Amino acid sequence: MKIGIVGLPYVGKTSIFNALTGAEAEIGSYTSGSKANIKSVTVPDERLDVLTEVFQAKKITPTTIEYTDIVGMSRGDIDRGSFEASIIADLREVDALAHVVRFFEDNAVPHVDGDVNPMRDIETIDLELTFADLQIIDRRLERLERELRTKRDRALEHQQNVLKTCKNALENGIAIRELEISGEDEKTIRGYQFLTQKPMLIICNIDEDQVNQSDQIIRCHIERHTKKLSTEIFVLSAKLEMEIIQLDSTEASVFLEEMGLQESALNRFIQISYQLLGLITFFTCTGMDELRAWTIQRGMTAIDAAGSIHTDMAQGFIRAETIHWSELVEVESLIKAKEKGLLRLEGKGYLVQDGDILTIRFSV
Repeated sequence: MKIGIVGLPYVGKTSIFNALTGAEAEIGSYTSGSKANIKSVTVPDERLDVLTEVFQAKKITPTTIEYTDIVGMSRGDIDRGSFEASIIADLREVDALAHVVRFFEDNAVPHVDGDVNPMRDIETIDLELTFADLQIIDRRLERLERELRTKRDRALEHQQNVLKTCKNALENGIAIRELEISGEDEKTIRGYQFLTQKPMLIICNIDEDQVNQSDQIIRCHIERHTKKLSTEIFVLSAKLEMEIIQLDSTEASVFLEEMGLQESALNRFIQISYQLLGLITFFTCTGMDELRAWTIQRGMTAIDAAGSIHTDMAQGFIRAETIHWSELVEVESLIKAKEKGLLRLEGKGYLVQDGDILTIRFSV
């Protein structure tokens, strides 16, 4: 999974990136240039720790998330052509966007537009992403029009119609992610990697003294965004998270308790990212060699899961031996699970569930 972090300059993007990844990317002056901060991190999963005891695996491989933190994006950057094309190209490769919106007040860090106004800032970034997509759509529609003058092609005509629908939505302030697009239409435009089609996670970066006011902040400032398709709202304090990440686990637990918090916002951030993208995790264990976590889309089948491991497994798929991780932990071994009839044999159409342990049987 790849997540791109966007926002205006001086909103705390890079602080959040550092807190998420443990990186030490430069903060404050990082508001221009052509290089993004990119780092992968392992996804914490307590189930792996428990399963390690069951399987006695020699190697543990968690799943990962890659975060891309781009430079601050200001109003008019895309239209003026002052934003590096390579940065937009980086964003098109991600699976979802995390838009950091400034809610905190800090006289030492002036807001680029003069004052803190979350709704205005959201609209600014939305417009920049819209302009980036419209540039691609307009260029493609011009080429399609030229091609269709000389020949009739139903596939190209269909593409033209879908792009016109997207353009009309964008020109009316509606992101492509908010459209109810059929599977066929989505496949038609998938290759364009439209920014406004990507799921959006709005991160409200608040003051430390606002951490227990999340619901009120959302309700007062950006409630209408909670109703949008493929959009989630998340509230955290980048400053607070930066303090927590520098503590050891014991100190962090004490600190969170003093702040009246159950857990670090960063763990919840990963959970909500999975929810936004409709992702689940399944596990495999090769003998006692490697216990591994895999991330797939919810609704994928056993043969899809096999293909995510290796194409040979999907091509030669025979069956999947399946048990939920909690059932295995309860009986403590696969041998006992078989004896109790808990290990199921599933075909290629089986819908994989979050927490399933799969052993793929295949022939090549």
